[in-house]
Amino acid sequence: MGKKCSIIIPTKDKNSRLYLTLKCLEPQMTDETEVIVVFDGCREETVEEFKTFTWSMDIKPIISKQNVGRAAARNLGLREATGDVVIFLDDDRLTRGDFIKGHLARHTGEPCVVLGERMDAKVTENELLDLMNENRLEDVLDFVSKHSKKEFYYNIKKWFVRKPRGSYRFMTFITGNVSIDRCLMNDIAGFDESFKGWGYEDTDVGYRLAQKDIPYYQDNSIICYHLLHPHVKAQKAKEELINLKHLKSKFPDDRVLGGAIRFYTLKAKLKL
Repeated sequence: MGKKCSIIIPTKDKNSRLYLTLKCLEPQMTDETEVIVVFDGCREETVEEFKTFTWSMDIKPIISKQNVGRAAARNLGLREATGDVVIFLDDDRLTRGDFIKGHLARHTGEPCVVLGERMDAKVTENELLDLMNENRLEDVLDFVSKHSKKEFYYNIKKWFVRKPRGSYRFMTFITGNVSIDRCLMNDIAGFDESFKGWGYEDTDVGYRLAQKDIPYYQDNSIICYHLLHPHVKAQKAKEELINLKHLKSKFPDDRVLGGAIRFYTLKAKLKL
């Protein structure tokens, strides 16, 4: 018998994107897979609209009335997960039919981290609404793929995982498309919920796993299409700086992590 899989998706008031994310997963579901959606402080109308969607699969909803943040939301999902393997997926990631199988195929040996490929897709809100009404899933994915390109910074990160136990491999742990044996998440007690807002709660998890000598594997055939969305740059930069300071304070004398943090600050043009 193969390993059972839990897919954890935190969401915050993005029903059109979430709908398409789940629509792509629906034909991939088996008795050995489960989807957990964590509504993280969503508006009441968001949750009510979601209830009107119909699926041929069971979805475990977790509703947090307070916005607890991405780290805490994923921990809520982990507490409900029953799978041997956990796939962390965002609420704006479309996947093709071999996505789940691709992740599980890499979890047949020692516990590990598996990183998939990311493509960035520029799709307007009106186009998203049209895609929600499209009956053929392949037409949806073909449209999105034609509006996609490889994310530059994501490609840079792949250099850090050329070796399964490379020193800087933790920098590739991005929760939009990553799978991990659930026992490993239990070993490190999940995400650090002190991380609030945007950034580095996943880097922290990746670093703590690397400290335990866990191997990382990149598989570019496991593709997700990231539906880009606007954000307030000033707010994002503020949250990023706070979280970087917290990450540095956890491991103040670590040379490798210090090098990674310098890279992040240069990339984001931030000063610690």
